[in-house]
Amino acid sequence: MLVIGFSTRNIVCSGSRAGYNMYAIDAFCDQDTIGCCIATKELPHELDIRSKDAADIIIDMVRSFEVDFDAIVPGSGFEAMDFSSLPWTVLASDPESIQAVQDKFTLSRKLAELGLPHPHVYENVDDKPDKFPVMIKPRKAGGGIFNRMACNGQELLEAVQDILGTEPSFSRNDLMMQEFIEGVPASVSLIASKDKAVAVAVNEQLIGISWLTRMQFAYCGNITPYEGKYAEEMCNISEKLTSELGLLGSVGIDFIVTEDGPKIIEVNPRFQGSLDTVELATGINLFDAHVKAFMGKLPVRPLRIQRSAGRCIIYADRETRMDAQVLIEMRKHKVADIPQPDYVALADYPVTSVLHTGMNRSNVFESLKQDSENIKRIMKK
Repeated sequence: MLVIGFSTRNIVCSGSRAGYNMYAIDAFCDQDTIGCCIATKELPHELDIRSKDAADIIIDMVRSFEVDFDAIVPGSGFEAMDFSSLPWTVLASDPESIQAVQDKFTLSRKLAELGLPHPHVYENVDDKPDKFPVMIKPRKAGGGIFNRMACNGQELLEAVQDILGTEPSFSRNDLMMQEFIEGVPASVSLIASKDKAVAVAVNEQLIGISWLTRMQFAYCGNITPYEGKYAEEMCNISEKLTSELGLLGSVGIDFIVTEDGPKIIEVNPRFQGSLDTVELATGINLFDAHVKAFMGKLPVRPLRIQRSAGRCIIYADRETRMDAQVLIEMRKHKVADIPQPDYVALADYPVTSVLHTGMNRSNVFESLKQDSENIKRIMKK
């Protein structure tokens, strides 16, 4: 099996644990990614996934393995890439369905049509909002690193300019303005076949955690299970929506849980960052479940939660080189996504992940925090 994505460690290691021979094309090629694969190739640093020749570059890389793959599994960033010129099965939803949900503006219109709860989305970023605050974000990019909140008209102008300045490939048409909603970020992880979607876990999302990142809305990890209100309602909404959208395999739906109930934020038609915590909390192998979903075989809901599990992502506060001593000290903690020696993490880039399990959310959260703060101190030496 070949996995192609910007960060594939959790996917290929899940596949390896399930007994598949794994290969990867990945932006980082972390040590544990390589350890779970027969072979890996690193994405070119200059690759612009939005460029017209990106697919040709990736397809040439795939062919260079000289392996007859059982299937290709697209990961984050490559879900909608056209692999039709290759002879292997692609275990993903059809490209039209993927593109429809990846565009958050288009998705908002579909949610309104279905009568499902979601934040109000304005026609464009130059509209005058009915009320502040609002959120400015890319219509397609994920991870929250470009998201900006604006509390008045001046901040709105500054937020748009800040995003465009940070990512020159964006235009104003690539951005959207959304009602800002207070609440707890959560997600539902699903496995879907052509006939049915099954929710396998509800997860708390860690967003903009100060001891992990300087970015206010950056995705920082998950804790499974989510222990708040409306979990069952989110499962029911997610199963209905996933089936309605015709998505297949592993699917994630993000929510903000407000006092009035959950509101849908986005849909991810691929493996999600919560893969580690879902597997640790439930005992399911998500890669195997993804593969079997394309054969019409689905897990049975509800899955029993065996323990609480957490993953957090540590971002670099400044440019940081992972020298040998730093990596030795880092490995004394429960880490994943272990960088290569001398890897240079630029400011606000991900460095590594910490994984913990425990009896409850509080226990796991404190363990994640303690290890993360220790690793950050190591990185600053």
